[in-house]
This record gives sequence, C-alpha cells and structure tokens, in this order.
Amino acid sequence: MRLPVVRWLEGYLRSDIADLLAPSWFMCVGLAGIAALILMLVLGRRRGIAPATVASAVLWCYVAAVVAGIVVPMLIDAVGHLVATGRLRLRWAGMTSFWGYLAGAAAVALVCRRDRVPLGRMADLAVIPLGVALVFARLGCFMAGCDYGQPSALPWAVQFPAGSPAWRDQVRAGLLAADRTASLPVHPTELYEAMLGLAIVAIALLAARRLRKDGRLFVVAAASYAIGRLFVETLRGDAGRGIYAGVSSGQIFSLLVLAAIAVGLVLARRRAATLAVAASALVFAGAGNAEAQPGLQPPALPDASPSTPPPPPPQMPGEPPPPPPVDAFSPEPPPTVDRFSAAPELAERPQFFTGLLVGVATPLNRRAGQVPTLAGPSLSLGYVPGRFGVWLDLDSYASGEATHGTLLISGSFTQRLTPRLVIGGRLGIGETEVNFKDPAFRDVGGPTFRVEAIAEIVLARHWSIWVRPLTIDMLTAADLGGPITTYQFRLGVAYRFGSRRNAAPAVPAVPPEPAPPYPNLDPPPAHDPEPAAAAAPTLGAP
Repeated sequence: MRLPVVRWLEGYLRSDIADLLAPSWFMCVGLAGIAALILMLVLGRRRGIAPATVASAVLWCYVAAVVAGIVVPMLIDAVGHLVATGRLRLRWAGMTSFWGYLAGAAAVALVCRRDRVPLGRMADLAVIPLGVALVFARLGCFMAGCDYGQPSALPWAVQFPAGSPAWRDQVRAGLLAADRTASLPVHPTELYEAMLGLAIVAIALLAARRLRKDGRLFVVAAASYAIGRLFVETLRGDAGRGIYAGVSSGQIFSLLVLAAIAVGLVLARRRAATLAVAASALVFAGAGNAEAQPGLQPPALPDASPSTPPPPPPQMPGEPPPPPPVDAFSPEPPPTVDRFSAAPELAERPQFFTGLLVGVATPLNRRAGQVPTLAGPSLSLGYVPGRFGVWLDLDSYASGEATHGTLLISGSFTQRLTPRLVIGGRLGIGETEVNFKDPAFRDVGGPTFRVEAIAEIVLARHWSIWVRPLTIDMLTAADLGGPITTYQFRLGVAYRFGSRRNAAPAVPAVPPEPAPPYPNLDPPPAHDPEPAAAAAPTLGAP
C-alpha cells in the first residue's frame, strides 16, 4: 500500500519528498522503538524507576526483538532446506513477531535482574508503550502489504497493488490473473491488530488504578492480546507464517500464553489457599492453648524504661566537656561528611571513535523485487570533543545484482541521558558508487544525503555498542531512474580512544584548628625539653 500513498502525496509534494515521507515497514518499526522509548522514560520517571534502567531495557529489548525476529525464521528456513535438499542455505525468510517478543522479554528480564528492579513493575510500565509500538508496527505491515487477510466482500476490504505479497500469492494459487493490477479485496488484518494495540492502551488507562499489585496489569494486557490475536489469525490469508495441524504459529503462541497465565492463576490461588489454611491452623492452635491454661500468666518482664544515668564525673578545669550519653532508643545522628576529603568525580570525554557495524538497506520508493535488499559492513570514524562531532563513514553494501559503496561525511549532535546511554542524530552528505555485476549495465554514481538517529550503550571505558535504528539515505542518480530512498538499520561495536579527563576542582585548604590550651593537668607538648621537671611543681601546688 505504500505506492498508492506515494502517488497520493505526489499530488501535493515533489516526488522525492513524497518518497521520503511515505512510511515503509522498516520506518514504522523504527518509529515504534522511538515512541516506546519516549513513553517509557516519561512513565518511568513518574513511577520512580531510574531512566538508565528504562532506557537500557528498551534498547536491549528492541535490539533483541529485531535480531531474533529476523535470525530465527532464517535458521528455521535453513534447517528445512537442509532436511529437504541436504544443503545449507541462509536467506531472508521474513520476520516473525513472536520470536521478537520472546527475545525482547528475555532482554528486559536480564536488565531488571541486573539493576534490581521488580520485573512485574517494569512489565506494567511497558503496557502502554507496547500498545503504541504495536500500532506503529502493524501500520508498517499494512504499508508493506504483509500479514494480509483472506478475500472478503466487506465494505472496508482493501486491495493491494500488483507485486504485493497478497497479489503474488493469489496469482500463484490461481485466484487471480497475472495481468490484474490489484489483488482481490481482503480483510485488512494489519489494521485489526493495530486497533488491538489501541485497545490495550485503553485497558491500561482504565485498569491501572484498580490493579495495584506488580505484574497484574501486564498479565491482563497479555491475555487481551492473545485473545485478540486468536481472532485475527482466523482471518489471515498468508500461509507463509506457518501452519501446523491446521493451527497457525500465532495461534499456537497465543494458546501457550493463555495456558501460562491460567497455570499462574491456579498456582497463585492454591498458594493463597495454603497460606489461609496455615494461618487458620495457627489461630485455632493459639486459641486452644489459651483456653487449656487459663490461670497461667506470662512472666513479668523487667522494666524496659531506661534507668536514671549516673551523674557524670567532675570535670577538671580546662578539660573539654564529655560527649552526651548515647541512648539506645534514640535515633542515631546522621553521619557527618567531610566535604574536603570527598574525592571529586572525574568526567571522561572520549574524543575519537571507531566502530564496525553490520546493517541492511531496503528501498522505500521502488516496487517489491525491483531493487533487492542490500546488506554489508560499515566502518565509522568520529571526532567528538563534546556534544557536536564530525564523522567519516565507509559503507559497502551488496546484493545479488550490485554493490553499493558510499563515502560519507556527517555532523552529529548527542545528548547523554545516563552514564551508560547516549542518544542523538546525524546529518551527512557523500558519494555512492553502484557497481552492477551484470556487464550489460555500466556503473553509476551520484550524491547521497543521510539522516539518522543514533544510540550508544557504554559497556566499559573504551568499548560500547552502537545502535542506529532509523537511517534514511537518498541516492540521486539520473541513470537509476530517479532518486532511490532506502531505510537502513545498523548494529555494531565501537572502540573509544584519545579520551581525557576533566580537570578536578581545586580542593580548598582546610583551615588549621586553633591549638588547644595546655592546662597544668594536661601533658605538656612533645617539644618540651623537660616535661617531668615542668609538671612536678604543678602537681605539688596546693
């Protein structure tokens, strides 16, 4: 559905701007992650959860979900091809949301365990952001045409253009002629699930005050999603999601979620019943013992009130007053902190960065299959003395038809949210060279413009993880049929060097304390040449 949106926008905007603004699946997934991060930070601050924990949980959840959602279907497809042909083949096999859910949940659990935050509290905090993220992700599915529904004659049924997954599957099944420009009308199951995300947000807003115990709100939201997904799966028309014994993989996962919730409720009730029986037994046992020995009285306890403290010894002239007596029942005074002895915190500013990333690039303004998805490594070098920095990027992406080499210079702006999390954005310009593997096509080059969001997770003093979830590249070349706009996702590791530490603030000198008087009864100072002779007349004085 993205191509009709682009054509509609071209009636009001330039074609290149329309291509840039029309969202794709990857762009919507990136927006889902950004929206979830912002909402989690806002809600976490209101509920007293540290921003560092919230941001780490969201970023690790996003990375784990994207990687698992792509890698696991690829491995399953590779195993099936190995069993069928005896050869191992790795290829793009789509993305499965439930594998992403499992990996993201595991990542959040590890972050909560590390930072000692109750998992139930974090789960309740994530209900509204997850509902909003589900809306963005399913809108992306609608734009890409994946996860479509069965043919329908309902007034709100939609037709996907030629080349879309629905059109291709219907042509292969013999339901549609190959010369048709659109698919048969089908259920917009992507929009059904987007509305399910809105329903989860509404449930969270209505039930948040009633469900006080940690984790209850998330359980209600998970059950609501599983029930809604069971219904939506009955209207799906794509068979590529996996059908086992007439049941889809989404239905199997939803049934497992509901079964796990049911088992948890049964165990919780059984535990509550066991505790109630044990408490009743203790109450009845205590009552029976009291009635069997009514004449016995508990032994008298000694008076716990503090006795009158003895008078302090007489204070000699010139002797400092003794400290006040410590009462065991009085609160201890707060410890005093010496502001001169506290070590100042040294902030470190790394100046140079180098990192290696692996990413994928998919076209946004081309028909499906016209420009294949690209993948490859990227080398990034940066000089960042403060919030602003300068970067040099070298990208080498390739597909079965061509290789794309890009040299890019960009500027960045970053903001440190926590000691371990830095976010920001970059804007760059460069040159891209397209080398076709078919000798019938000559190489093409042109200027490239890039806008991207960046995040850095600091692991140690010199090492960190780079996440670039939303990158938009626009390659302008007339020989390529107009500008090519691509969405790119990158993930990699970085090494920081050339760092410097801020100068520590000068420690103020402690003013010397006045010398205490040395009365006659006090020992003389150590430098007195004749201590005994000086003290003898004083001791013998009347």
